Parts: sequence; structure tokens; C-alpha cells
Amino acid sequence: MCGIAGLWSAKNKGFNQERHLDNIRLMSEKLNHRGPDARGLWSDEAGIALGHSRLSIQDLTAHGHQPMSSHCQRYVLVFNGEIYNFLALKVQLENEGLTFIGHSDTEVLLAALCQWGLEKSLGLFNGMFAFALWDKQQQTLTLAQDRAAKKPLYFGWVGQDFVFASELKALKVLPGFCGEIDKEALTLYLAYNYVPAPRSIYQQIYKLAQGACITLSPDIFTDKAGLLERVRHYWCAYQSAKKQYQQPFSGSYHDAVNQLDAHLVDATKIRMVADVPLGVMLSGGIDSATVTGIAQSLSSRAVNSFSIGFENNRKCEAGAARKIAGHLGTAHNELIVTGRDALDVLPLLPQMYDEPFGDSSQIPTYLVAKLAKSRVTVALTGDGGDELFYGYRRYFSSHKLTKVNRKIPGLLRQPLSKLCRSIGRLSRCEHKFLQHAQNIAASHPLDLYQSRIAKFIEPHRLVKGAEPVSLANIEQVKALDICEPEFNMMLLDYTSYLTGDILVKVDRASMAASLEARNPLLDRRIVEFAWSLPTAYKFNQGTGKTVLRDVLARYVPDELMNRPKQGFGSPIKKWLCGPLRDWAEELLSEEKLRRQGLLDPVLVRYLWERCKANPQGRHSHLWTILMFQAWYQQQELSA
Repeated sequence: MCGIAGLWSAKNKGFNQERHLDNIRLMSEKLNHRGPDARGLWSDEAGIALGHSRLSIQDLTAHGHQPMSSHCQRYVLVFNGEIYNFLALKVQLENEGLTFIGHSDTEVLLAALCQWGLEKSLGLFNGMFAFALWDKQQQTLTLAQDRAAKKPLYFGWVGQDFVFASELKALKVLPGFCGEIDKEALTLYLAYNYVPAPRSIYQQIYKLAQGACITLSPDIFTDKAGLLERVRHYWCAYQSAKKQYQQPFSGSYHDAVNQLDAHLVDATKIRMVADVPLGVMLSGGIDSATVTGIAQSLSSRAVNSFSIGFENNRKCEAGAARKIAGHLGTAHNELIVTGRDALDVLPLLPQMYDEPFGDSSQIPTYLVAKLAKSRVTVALTGDGGDELFYGYRRYFSSHKLTKVNRKIPGLLRQPLSKLCRSIGRLSRCEHKFLQHAQNIAASHPLDLYQSRIAKFIEPHRLVKGAEPVSLANIEQVKALDICEPEFNMMLLDYTSYLTGDILVKVDRASMAASLEARNPLLDRRIVEFAWSLPTAYKFNQGTGKTVLRDVLARYVPDELMNRPKQGFGSPIKKWLCGPLRDWAEELLSEEKLRRQGLLDPVLVRYLWERCKANPQGRHSHLWTILMFQAWYQQQELSA
């Protein structure tokens, strides 16, 4: 894994090459945690400068160094990620007469772009990546993102310069960085715990979305406002999902288990190619147990597995992970953390995530990544199984609510919804009433599902001067006109929650520990295969992940896996009622909120007072606000 950065200035706008090199050096230094092994800088009189911080995984020699120039000297590349099928692509390129000086996937990626062009190459790459390609001949800059947006790429304007980087901290060091909060982005954050692409928390700075690319020419400097209009999708999750849904898998259930097993074996195998030590993050759940079982079956030696648990926590899965590891024969590494251990991570989070990020499992994710880094440089994870194979409990509850909702007479929907909403507003955003109002009024299953995934039903009421804003992904899924609610819910999560929350959490936590995380379940073949499967193969008799469970049974016996899903969260309620109470009180003080001028101090204080008075209060909702406040406070201190 690596960090990439770049800036491009119009030559007639006071371009200074020495200044460019100084700025790109500053940007790259901020990404050192993503690539502590080497740093490379490159600039050109055309006004472009590129930087790279390297975590060496493939070809540890200088032949893998970046920025990398093509053999023809036309292109310069900075690349973050891994192309898992690079060995197969290398053979194809060699058959077409190309030669290679090293054995890195970066050299293969660059050669493919030169030989086959952008469109064909992006269609062939199987991996996680974010890269920038400068074409000296055409004077164009291309940014591209993988199909699941596993590797981050921010881009936008700082003053008169077009800039991009793997993390926002690399942009914030540039002279002239504005840092004005985007209130729509803040509203979306309060609803979902993360800022959805293409927005970032800052105005004029964006995220490249999954399966997207953008090619820029010098005319961008005369049309700065049209930046997002230039983004296009070389692969569209919505259309791909619809295509697979309309051409369903026609084999038997047993055939599906066999094919999924074969896909998983190959996806895991190609992700185990590395010139550095590799392990597996084992939470004890179905997804990570499947990946661990397959990885161990492919290895001639004991694979390092890693798990953590919270002390005195009845939901801790460390014991289950230990039993699975014992059965598989992995070299298991376990860490039981105290509340103090976890809380010591808290001050690191604003800097680690760069944007407000409210998923409390960010803390254990960082701790297990740090544990893994003590022994390995690459770790496999089980992310993606829930969104592809019907794994979340909210799918079941939403399914039931949809059936109930359809029984409400049409004439009663709006009056009942309006009544619930009025009560909710009178009680200052009381979540349950507003949730009921949205459920009753829902005309589409995703409108109802929205109330299950949103932290705040009316988050704009918390942000001063904000207007209601909705998640664009919802309308994009609706537009597919697929009548199956379960499919719609999973696709929405794949295109929003997975990319905006889960993969962001894993990337930032692992990179903060200089650890590369790889996700076999998100292999493009598995994703599209999952979309082609009938829902009955994923959900049967009240149980989700049916087909995945039967693959797992080939590696781990059922008796070790038959237990409720626990998740990977943190004991927020316990913390806010105890050791974090004073910290929360300071961040949520009415004086601070009024001075900052972003959140409604009366409403926020009301929510906090209710939580303090009621041990069963919505502490996770307060955590979302607190993570913004902690992040914003750090921005003020570093300004």
C-alpha cells in the first residue's frame, strides 16, 4: 500500500517548479504512514508534480520505485494498491513483445496502460487501486479508482492549483487551503456516520467514487466549476448488478456452493502473493473464518491469524476466534484490550481519519491492525460478505417492516406520518417518532430501509442553516426498477455503506499502522457472482449467508460457527457514562457549540442531557456528534 499526491498549475499563473517540488514534498511527508519504505518526487515544466510514499509489497528493489516512467517515456505513474492478476497480465504483455526490468505489479499496470489504453486496461485489472497517470504528449492527467473504492483518492482545488492525494491531510498542508465546511456533507455525515462520495467535508474537495475515472486537460484552469462533470464511470455497480440480476445463476444450490468456493479459493490465492509476511484478521464471524480457512488450506505453513477482544465484554468474539484458529492450525495472535487501551486510541482518530467518521468500530479495527503489523505487512480480511450475501440483521427487520407497511391503507399513510413527525419535532428530533413517520409514508422499500440505516432522520435540523439532503445512491438503486427489496437493500449498502464506512475504516486504520489489508470477498468475480444468485441461495428459513455458510462448512465445522452475529463495535454507552463523560461534556458545551456556529447548541445539548439522564439513551447517536466535534476541534487547533 502507498500514498500518492499531486498538483498541477497553469503555467501562466505564476508557475514555479521549485515551489512545486517543495509543496509535493510536504504533501508526501504527510503520507509517510501509508508508505514508510521509500519516497519519490517528480515534476515537469508543464506544471505537474507527483509524489509517492511507498510501502514495499511487490518487488522490494528500486525497480518498483515510483513515480514510475513508462519505457517509452511518454507516461509517468503514481499508484496506490495492488493488481492481483498482474502475473497473468504480464504473460499477455510479454506475448505481445513487451519486456520487463522488475517484477512489480506497478510496472505491469503501467505497461498495460501504454499497450492497451485506459479503457481496456481498467476492464482487465482485478485489484484495489487508485492511480494518477500523466501523459506528457497529450498534456493530460488521468485519475482512476477501483470498482469498490478500496483505495481513497481526494481531488479538487487549492487556490489556482488542481490537487489530489490519498488523504486530506496531504492537501491541507498546501498554502491557500481554505478548509470551509460543506454543510451538505456535514448533514450527510450526521445521517450516516461518514461523508459519502463524491463529497468531502470540505468545499471544492471531492472523492473519486467506485469504478470512476477522470481525465483532465489544461482547459480545466478556465472551467474550474465543471470538475465533477468530467468524472465518468468505466464500471457502474448499478448497471452491473442489474445485468447479473436479469441473467441469474441457473445452476443448482450445490453448484452455487461449488462455484463460490472455487471463486473464493482463487481470489484468496492471488491475494496471498507478496514479497513480505502475510496474515489474516480473524474476528470469529463467518466472513473472516471463511477467508482464514481457505488461506490456511492454501499454505504449507501455519498462517498468522489475529484477533482482539474487549475485557469484561460479553459480546467479545475472541474466544470464538481462538477456537476457529485452533481447529485450522493457524499461528494465532490474540490481544484482549482494556477500556484504557481503547480510549488511548481516541485522540488519534481525528488525524487518522481526516474527515468526521462516526463508526465506533474504528477503534478495535486500528488495534487489531496494529497487532497484525507486529508480525506481518499484509493481512487478509473478510469485508464484503454482509453486503453481498444477506448478512445484516437490519435486512431481516426491514423485510418484516415492509410487509407491515403494505397493510396500511393508502388514505391513512400521510395523516399518520404527519402526526408522528409533528410529535417528533415537538420532542426535538425524537428519533423513534420520526422513524415511524418515515416508515409509514414509505412508498418504496428503500425509503423504509433509510430509516433503519440513518442515525438521524432529520439531520439538517442539527446543522445551522442546512437544508434537507438525501443520499444519491438511494435514487440510483430505485431507478433500476428491481422489485426485490432484499436485492435493493444489499446493493444500496454495497454502493454506500461498504465504500463510505467499512472500507474507509479498514483503509485508514490499517494504513495508520502501515499494514496492507486485502479483501478476497470483494474480488470482482465474487461480487458479480453474488448479484447473480437467487435470494433463496443467500437467505433461507430466517438465516442469511446460506451459500457462504455452506462454503465455510468445508473448512470449519458448524458447531464452531452456530452463534448470533456480534459485530465489532465499542462499548460506547459504558464509556460515555463513565471515563468519557467529562470529555463529552467539554466537546458539547453550549459555549463551544455557539462559538463554532455549525451545530444547533440547544438541540445538541438536549440530546446530551437525555443521554446522561437515561442509561438506555441513544449514545451511539451522540458518538456521531462527538466524533465530529473532536475532529473539528483538531482543525481549529491546527489552523
